[in-house]
Amino acid sequence: MVKVEIEKQKENEVKLKIEMEKLEVNSNLDKIYIDTSYQIKIPGFRKGRVPKNILNLHLGKEYFYEKTAEKLIPNCYLEAVKKINIQPIDQPEIKVIQIEEDKPFIFEATVQVRPEVKLGSFDKISIQKEDIKITDSDVKNEIIRIRENLAKLKIVKDREAKKGDFLIINSEGYIEGKEIEGSKVEKQIIQLGENIPPEFNNELIGCSAGDEKEIKILVPEDAKDKKISGKEIKYKVKIVEVKEKELPELNEDFLKTLGNYKTIDEFNKDIKGKLEKQMEMVNKNNYEHKLLEKITEICEVKVPKVLIEREVEYMMKNLEDDLKSKNLSLQDYYKSIKTDEEKVKKEYEIVAEKRIKQELVLDQISQVEKIEVTDMEVKDRIQTIAKEMKQDPLKVEATFNKNNNIDGLKESIKREKIIDFLNNKIKIVNSKKEVQSKWL
Repeated sequence: MVKVEIEKQKENEVKLKIEMEKLEVNSNLDKIYIDTSYQIKIPGFRKGRVPKNILNLHLGKEYFYEKTAEKLIPNCYLEAVKKINIQPIDQPEIKVIQIEEDKPFIFEATVQVRPEVKLGSFDKISIQKEDIKITDSDVKNEIIRIRENLAKLKIVKDREAKKGDFLIINSEGYIEGKEIEGSKVEKQIIQLGENIPPEFNNELIGCSAGDEKEIKILVPEDAKDKKISGKEIKYKVKIVEVKEKELPELNEDFLKTLGNYKTIDEFNKDIKGKLEKQMEMVNKNNYEHKLLEKITEICEVKVPKVLIEREVEYMMKNLEDDLKSKNLSLQDYYKSIKTDEEKVKKEYEIVAEKRIKQELVLDQISQVEKIEVTDMEVKDRIQTIAKEMKQDPLKVEATFNKNNNIDGLKESIKREKIIDFLNNKIKIVNSKKEVQSKWL
């Protein structure tokens, strides 16, 4: 058992004075002595049989006190946090006040905690709920997208390469006149457009089969491979072929490749039905976004800097990973949008603060209204997911457990319950919009 005293510091920071009884201190101190006696080699003494006074002579009492403190602090701190029911949002700063044999262990832990949230009056909120409909144009665009995905590539002979074309190339890279090991490729396929470095687009748009190009790319200073960072790579590229997409005709033969469709009208109706289901989700997400923005606006909470910094770091990592998947670096991105890291982080800070404030408000609502998720609700949701996926519920549950996603599922259900609670508090004004959806 621990004794805890709490003292409020600046804003959302608290200082805990934590005390552990001396019997627990002595017990852990003795274990440290015993463990050390088995590890240390001292002439004249067998392992595990070295007396305390000899160990103190060789290592000093302070060594054993420090080791005991290191062992006790984590569990003592967690017990104290649980006892006084605070929610830390960062690692604590620890200061040992007293650690001696036959005396209580006393230390201080200064830590930032979840900020206070003052909820507003939800019944004063009015939201217009828009219902965007799928149009014939949406269906037409979706069918074009399907045809493009199933398109074949045909060789182009009567014109030069343009954006969107596919090139079959041979290439090899050089730095300072020396060939880069492993850089030589033959009959590689690339598509002119956004997914290749801009230097390649600039040189290859307008080319023809048989052309040879020399393309220079400056490697960013922050590249992970320090051997090439900041250096210029010169690519020698030969265009073997230029190809373009040839879309399949929308006829009965094409429909047979997609499913059991008898007519084009039947296919169109099926596509429209699928798009309408997707649009239902878009409408739902748009409404919830608007709702949560309104709710957050009328609530008061000061978001701690440490949470904003952590969220910005997470967002920057996601950005970098996304760019890497497109063979681009952060420097390429900054250059393309004419900005720098500092400006991007400042923009991210605004987004991060709004996002965290929203989560803090939702969490406060769930606590005040005692909104919780039962095991039965989780099982019911897994049953629903399994039915949609046409899989065995036990296998679906096993997958959630294997990937440690049960907690995420609970949070998703809790969020839905909070939304339901808010829907019963606010005023919803329905409207209908029959416009072409921009998301398609």
